[in-house]
Amino acid sequence: MKVQSDRQFLDPVFLQYGQEVYTYKYIEQLRRENVRLKKENKTLYNLIPQKGFQEKVLLADAEIKIIGGKRGGGKTAVGLIEALPYISNPLVRMYGFRKLEDDVKRGIWRSSEGIFTGFGTPTKSTFTWEFPSGATMTMEHLQDPRKVSDRFRGVEMAYILLEELAEHTQEDLNVMLTLLASNRNTVGVKSQFVATCNPVGKSNQLRHLLDWYIDPDTDTVIPERNGEKRYFFHYGDKGLAKDIAWGNTPQEVYQNPNVKPRIDAMIESSGGEYTDYITSLCFIEGSPLDNQILKAADPDYMKRISAKGGKSTLNDIVGVWRDIDDTDAILTIDDMDRFFSNSEQRNGFLRAAADIALSGDFFVIFAMDGNHIFDMEARNKIEGHTLITLVKDFLVRNNIPEEQFTYDVNGLGFWLKGDFPKAVPFNNKMRSTDPTRWNSIKSECADLFAREIQANEWSIDDTLLNKSFIDKKGYKFTLKDRLIAERLAIKNKETSKYAFELISKDEMKVIVGHSPDFIEAIFMSGLVKKPKKKQLIRRGFNGAW
Repeated sequence: MKVQSDRQFLDPVFLQYGQEVYTYKYIEQLRRENVRLKKENKTLYNLIPQKGFQEKVLLADAEIKIIGGKRGGGKTAVGLIEALPYISNPLVRMYGFRKLEDDVKRGIWRSSEGIFTGFGTPTKSTFTWEFPSGATMTMEHLQDPRKVSDRFRGVEMAYILLEELAEHTQEDLNVMLTLLASNRNTVGVKSQFVATCNPVGKSNQLRHLLDWYIDPDTDTVIPERNGEKRYFFHYGDKGLAKDIAWGNTPQEVYQNPNVKPRIDAMIESSGGEYTDYITSLCFIEGSPLDNQILKAADPDYMKRISAKGGKSTLNDIVGVWRDIDDTDAILTIDDMDRFFSNSEQRNGFLRAAADIALSGDFFVIFAMDGNHIFDMEARNKIEGHTLITLVKDFLVRNNIPEEQFTYDVNGLGFWLKGDFPKAVPFNNKMRSTDPTRWNSIKSECADLFAREIQANEWSIDDTLLNKSFIDKKGYKFTLKDRLIAERLAIKNKETSKYAFELISKDEMKVIVGHSPDFIEAIFMSGLVKKPKKKQLIRRGFNGAW
């Protein structure tokens, strides 16, 4: 802050109590000066939050602040400014996070140079700022979510800035909840957790976490709720938003039947009041309209962003919390939505298909009547002998003959060979029916399945879509969420000489984030065909058959 020699800019009310606080009129004067200096490409020496969004973030008193929602609001800068009150405490340890290591250098670290220069000393090799008091702020990556708990077990982080929260919440909120467990301190300051984000749709758990703030009809933030503080208690064992009890007051949360018994047990064991176990959160939407510094520094910023085009760009600028599809996948989200809501595509021909796995990946089996999926099972940990029984019971339960059942014989499929001799083994490398179009039967089935989805020729039972499962990391997901994610695995190999060649399993795992066991089990069913009716053939010319 620029030092003034006289006291004319200090608020007289605070001066009566010996506190030197600048008047708001003077702050506005400095803000205008900052805009002028930025337009002239000069150094800013007044570090002041801008009016509107940034000011609102600093004034909010929630323990968790999720900020952003529109591009160009200045969310990273204010997230770093939030850390400044902590730098005078020698025992404070602060952290800033991005998901990928490369993004630390070109993202949060670069932004911190514009905020902390003059306050502390940077060490670029470790991405750490050390302040004269001894307080530090370190920038780190969270590239492997499975190791977050081990890396920060026992670490006290008084201040946490988590950049691009949506990168960490695609399937769950576990990374956020794990960091929150370390967002504590014994050095006499208030712990604070700030996370920045851009809009995402319901395929991301962040959207569900913030549902209260978002209009379900327009998928935009409800103005009256922007910045409002809420309270929650996480009562579930997993990191999904639906395992959280919400309320407008701590008492409302405490009275939730999922919460009260748990908190009462904690109080009996550890003491304290029920409010000690309930956390406050607020979401504050940013807007480029409030970022006068950005307009002065880069007048064409929004023009460049909008020039990228696409639905995601529109969502980021306008602040629309809705799923978009900017991928080059064959099946779009709209295709999947029509699949999920389509009328039943039954024809009376029953069949089943299974993707075989014993541990790690999922064992999945589906039952179909024509192209209508009406039953399924999925397990991510299963014994070999149990697998045989499960499949037999599934086929009997759904009246599906063994010869109308297929399974992937590659790899662990050998567990089924002897017990299902009439079944149709699905060999991934088997020749397609037309080698000029497809390189293998797997590519053929995947391509035809995608075409049938686009033609509205598939349907699925509503009760199955909301069926939930837990993967090997302990994350919950629904069948609907999984199929939306795994649609990305049906993709044509760019360098293929065929009309369609499915990308490799390794490529699928990179794109989807896991093995696409569910959608593979569905399109494998294409190998089981309804028998054609036998036709009589007339021979000769004497009327005989």
